[in-house]
Order: sequence, then structure tokens, then C-alpha cells
Amino acid sequence: MKPAAKALLVIAATAALPATTLAATAPANMCGKSDQVVFSCPLAGSTKTVSMCAAGDVAHGDGRFYYAYGRDASKPEMTFPATGSKGEFTRSHLTFAGNTGGYAYAFTNAGFTYVVYSVSGSNNLQDGGLVVLKDGQAKPVKQSTCQSGKVTDTDEDALIDATLKWKSDPAIEKNGIPTR
Repeated sequence: MKPAAKALLVIAATAALPATTLAATAPANMCGKSDQVVFSCPLAGSTKTVSMCAAGDVAHGDGRFYYAYGRDASKPEMTFPATGSKGEFTRSHLTFAGNTGGYAYAFTNAGFTYVVYSVSGSNNLQDGGLVVLKDGQAKPVKQSTCQSGKVTDTDEDALIDATLKWKSDPAIEKNGIPTR
């Protein structure tokens, strides 16, 4: 079969998929419609997305940052902090050999620590994910990576500068991202 015919066959097969199959993909981000994405990615092997978002004018202290997780941005399965309050987040720098580095945002809620991270480097390396730890334990209870090539990081200097004012997490600074 000629390449052009194969391409048409793929397009026709995709168009014939039921709407439920197409709707089962993870959303690009979990942020509110008028909010800015700081970090977001759909999780590998899942229809869920994890996002760090900014609502309002966070650069001038008139807004808030929040974490959102789930399948549907209009009703996330989990948000932190609750709407109308400010949560305490940390931002830690990650450094590795070979011009590779990144950052990790973390917060603690209801006895669990949530870590959202992004790493980039040489040879178009881009990685990220979500790690959840039960307080006092070193081994994650949940560890999910981002779908390959689907990490969204802000390039807005004002958002980045606002997160740079957060305290760092000493454990992440010393040991890096917790792994299994």
C-alpha cells in the first residue's frame, strides 16, 4: 500500500472511532479557564492529568497557586489548597550530570506529601511526573511519570520568579525525587 493511502486509512479509522474513545484521553491541563499553567502533564498509562496552576496576579501577590489532579478540569478529583485559601508550596532545584536539571514543587496535605517534578537536559530529554509519599516514609505510595513529550512548563518570567520565592524542601534538595 502506498504511503498516501496508508495515511488516508489511518485518518479514516480515527474519524470512525466512537466519541467515548476520543474523550478518554487526558486533558492538556487541570487549570481553570482563566488561570495560568505553571506545570502540567497527562500521566502515562492513565486518563488523568496533574497540574500546578496560578490564579490571579501571583506576580504581585494578588493571586494564588494551586495543584489540580484528575480527568476533568471542570471538576478535579483533588485540588490543593481549597478554593479561597493559600497553600504552602516548596520549590526545589534538581541537578544532575550532563547539563540536566529541573525543579520539584511539593506540598503536604492530610498526611501525604505530593511532589510534582520536571527535568530537562541534553538530547531533548524532558521528563516529569508525580510522586506521593505518606508522611514519615521514604518509599512512594504512588509514582507516575508524564506521557512522553507532553510536559508543559511555563516560560512566563513572572510566574517563575514568584515560585522562586518559595522555600525549598531540604529532603528533595539533598536526595532528589523519591523513587521506589
